[in-house]
Amino acid sequence: MNNLKTGCIYPRKEDWRRIKMSAVLGKELFVPSEFDAEVSLYKKPFPGRMFCNDRLSCCLISAQANRTRTLEYIEQGCLINITDINVSSLYKAESKGEDNGLYTKDTMDWWRQKGWDVAGGEVSTVKARGCWRKFFPPAPIGGQHLDIFAYAEMDSIDELRQAIYYLHGAIICVRMTVRDFQQFNAGEPWSLTGNTTDYVSGHAVDMPHFLSDDSLECWTWGKRQIMTADWYRQRVYDTVGIVDNRNNFKCNNPTDYDKLNAILQGIVNN
Repeated sequence: MNNLKTGCIYPRKEDWRRIKMSAVLGKELFVPSEFDAEVSLYKKPFPGRMFCNDRLSCCLISAQANRTRTLEYIEQGCLINITDINVSSLYKAESKGEDNGLYTKDTMDWWRQKGWDVAGGEVSTVKARGCWRKFFPPAPIGGQHLDIFAYAEMDSIDELRQAIYYLHGAIICVRMTVRDFQQFNAGEPWSLTGNTTDYVSGHAVDMPHFLSDDSLECWTWGKRQIMTADWYRQRVYDTVGIVDNRNNFKCNNPTDYDKLNAILQGIVNN
């Protein structure tokens, strides 16, 4: 547990300007019984990366790094390079040099309004499959400045599955107990068995996979971690689906960009 940092501040920061996922994707959308966003693109999960979350309370930025890899694979057709320096630099900028964690909303607003710098450069030449463009420009050798179009929160596990399927993933924030750390270190799924509500901290993870038995799989601390649906429902306190600027390359993406832009403009003008 000593080398596992968290850092997502609980409780979450409330704000009337939060957008609902139902306004982005609509309701009653089809989802398959199981879907892995990374496998659908890359034929296997992406390489595991700690992204500094063993020494800094930067779980939100680490989750952002994992989410960025997926979003940019869709756009660029390759697995871009994001370094520990990129992650730590962004975390220190957002936290003003302190290591006390971050609020989810503040990080998402920064990502949308200011973006962040990554090393860029092509790590893999495997091309994206499916209904994206067949040909991609070469990934730039130098760095890249990346941002997102919008983000939205989910009110149910069904909406989370929709976000994973149609937007290729989501970021969730959960409350952790000592038993949860023990289960992770033992290679066990996160479940409520033998667990308590003696919470230790809030933690953000990237969610690329839902399974046919209703469990979910996330990236955290450089590994993939299974969680049961019951564990998720008891632990979750914030959810974020990310709409990238060019997710409309996905042919079955139901996102209404005009409607979403109108919502964003309404927020800006109030």
